[in-house]
Amino acid sequence: MKKLLLLLALFPLLTQAQNVKAKVGTGGSFFILNGGTPGVDELVKLQIRESGEVNWYLDGKDLFIRDGFFDAFGTGVLYKYDFMHIDGLNGRIGFNILNGFSDGSPGGENNLPLTSSVTLNGSIATKVRLLNGITTYTIQQDDHIMIIDKTTNTNTDMTLSPVTTSRGREYIFRRNGTSTGKIIVKPGLGEKLNGVVNGTATLASDNSTLNVVCGLDSWWVISQIDVQSAFDVRTASADYTPNKADKTILVDATSASFTVTLPGAAIVDAGKTYTIKRTNAGANTIIVDGNGSETIDGIASIRLNQRFDYLQLQSDGTNWMVISERISPSLVINPALPYAATAYDGTISSNGNGTINLPSAAAVLGGKIFTIKNSATAGNPILTVDPSGAETIDGLATWPVSRGLFVTIQSDGTNWIVIGQ
Repeated sequence: MKKLLLLLALFPLLTQAQNVKAKVGTGGSFFILNGGTPGVDELVKLQIRESGEVNWYLDGKDLFIRDGFFDAFGTGVLYKYDFMHIDGLNGRIGFNILNGFSDGSPGGENNLPLTSSVTLNGSIATKVRLLNGITTYTIQQDDHIMIIDKTTNTNTDMTLSPVTTSRGREYIFRRNGTSTGKIIVKPGLGEKLNGVVNGTATLASDNSTLNVVCGLDSWWVISQIDVQSAFDVRTASADYTPNKADKTILVDATSASFTVTLPGAAIVDAGKTYTIKRTNAGANTIIVDGNGSETIDGIASIRLNQRFDYLQLQSDGTNWMVISERISPSLVINPALPYAATAYDGTISSNGNGTINLPSAAAVLGGKIFTIKNSATAGNPILTVDPSGAETIDGLATWPVSRGLFVTIQSDGTNWIVIGQ
């Protein structure tokens, strides 16, 4: 029993005297953690790869490579000899050449000072990170180059690391992808970019690049290249959403009807223009539709009815405006009632019993003509033509159209007048 107790008492000494060995398989790594829970939110301090590569993550802290304690000056006082010291906060690397005296620096009053050093003017990180551009990303201390594949039409934020732990650091951003969503590079909340609190820089088009460096109290853009991959003329024959770089879109509905859905007016910025032109004849429809609840001159969508019809549209940052157009009046057959006629309709034919609501005579300007026909062949359905607000048709608040009859009306800029029935 006494021998067992003696062995247990000596066990810590025995284990301290042993070498610690770790073997990793091909492609494996040995990690020393700086905090967090392994496999959950761990923070890696040291990584030794099976290939022999060693990665040390400073995260604003200092790295010391020491040769231990020794009597540097023969006075009996033991000094800490820092063979190399990397200052993770200020980006400074120092080398001790065995000269100088104790400087009382944190970590021990007997530290020997670093007597040969260099201050880094750029980043010591060389990591290239590939990002999908779908979710926002907070940049890490060991990042250097971010290659972002942007495939969505929504904006994505890239948040820079804190200024206090990033002075002298450089980040390089490159955008790939022609979707309309922006990549917005911004500092942490309350910090500065280009000297402006909460300032931003934007990568808006394919092949764009951005370089930023961190100064004493702000991130600064030192280089920005916005490459527009100009698609001067693009063709579409199926549902399509224009890219930010598109200019003219030739649409062909020979095979089937389809919709051109505009990108968000705010996403592409105020002033962006598109020209959309129909190239085919035939009955298939081409609809140009605002994004979500956005409108085109106040209406949800516009049809390109005939060959060579076109729209030139411009974003005002909130909705889309028609700058110029050629729209042939459309034939609308048996729409769901009640039906709100648009300025782009011509003849509206219905066999139902209900109301055709006219746009404002003032909004469509003088000269606009509608023909409304009751195409029912049985029963006695009544189509009621209803002007906007207090406007009238030949002085009447509404105009009924009985089975088999029609009415043709024209705007005088204030009300509607009957020109045929």
